[in-house]
Amino acid sequence: MTTALNIGIDISVLRIAQAGVLTYARSVLEQMLTAPTPHHWTLLDVLPLNPQRSPLQLDLNQFAPHRVRVVRCLALPRHYLSQQPYAQQGWPHRLASRLDRGLDRAWAVAAAGAVGVQLRAATRGLHLFHSSDQFLYAPPRAAALLTIYDVTPLVHPEWHAHANTQMHSAKDRFAMERAEHIIAISEATKRDVITHLGIPAQRISVVYGAADARFRPYPPPTLAPVLARYNVSAGGYILSIGTLEPRKNYVRLMHAYADLYHTLHTDQITPPPLLIAGAHGWLYEEIVATPARLGLSNQIRLLGKVPADDLPLLLAGAGMFIYPSLYEGFGLPVLEALASGVPVIAANTTSLPEVLGDAGLYCDPLDSASMTRSMQMLWRNPDLAQQLRAAGMARARQFSWQRAARETIAVYEHLSRTP
Repeated sequence: MTTALNIGIDISVLRIAQAGVLTYARSVLEQMLTAPTPHHWTLLDVLPLNPQRSPLQLDLNQFAPHRVRVVRCLALPRHYLSQQPYAQQGWPHRLASRLDRGLDRAWAVAAAGAVGVQLRAATRGLHLFHSSDQFLYAPPRAAALLTIYDVTPLVHPEWHAHANTQMHSAKDRFAMERAEHIIAISEATKRDVITHLGIPAQRISVVYGAADARFRPYPPPTLAPVLARYNVSAGGYILSIGTLEPRKNYVRLMHAYADLYHTLHTDQITPPPLLIAGAHGWLYEEIVATPARLGLSNQIRLLGKVPADDLPLLLAGAGMFIYPSLYEGFGLPVLEALASGVPVIAANTTSLPEVLGDAGLYCDPLDSASMTRSMQMLWRNPDLAQQLRAAGMARARQFSWQRAARETIAVYEHLSRTP
């Protein structure tokens, strides 16, 4: 019989996370908390981490209140003398402002202490606590865990803004010095954690993600209204999805597409447009400028962040999906494309072969000609495209969020038995 555990999980990250990190963290959490286990759960929402009060991207009403406790750690209120009615102008305002600045350090110490008191009360009695990128915490007398999605800021700092590398440096130190166990989202990420952080393999478990049920094939009448808003037709465009940032390799993809466009045009074949769906991330200026430089502003379309309700339909309607990323911790968009019945081309690097398997085509992400050849092969060969659609859906069924939740809970239970 499984012993009931008191498990703490940070949910502050669900106010801040985006893209694959948000999908993974939220999906695993929802499946764990609705699974039939004897465990009790404490969800910690540390509000001072999010002064903008971004909404929590999680429906807490779906969880049984007798098994799931939500604790919100509040910030210590700050009252400024310079904002009082008697100190709005003149010398009283100047004096009050100086006093406010003098009190800054004392207030910061008091605020940290107040949050610390709340944290200790919230985590008392926990057997383990699962931290996040946003909140790295090891409670007294509880095992600390951390999920690592990738180590790109460490391996390729040139692909990231300085603030991003600083945040990840803190996470790396926590993983090495405080966390008793690490969950990696792929074998490739596990290898990088071993190589670059020096964490032994026995302290790392791999738990794969999955595609949400919304990603599936849709009939043409369902697709038509959404595709019409993007001025495309079913099967008539190439799609890539991901944040506009250097490691997504979009500039090289655009050059590869330009070669495809001109080759098809020469052969009197109407070239499909290339659509890239993703919010601006960092160091994206060259990506945004490239379509115009290639003279293909009408054919290469940067859609920005696509609404969540549109994305499954936009993906299901694509003639092919290409993902030439230079580095991935997992590659969730590839799995979502497979589940949607769309032929996939992916880079032959890092974790992507773990996701795609034999269900798609590969390209060398450092060679635009390799991308062009793969796109041309798929576009000119409808029989191959049909074979990959069937193979992709079969491949996607090998992954599920229920499995991810079971494997994560198994890590918790194993850790609780480890002396």
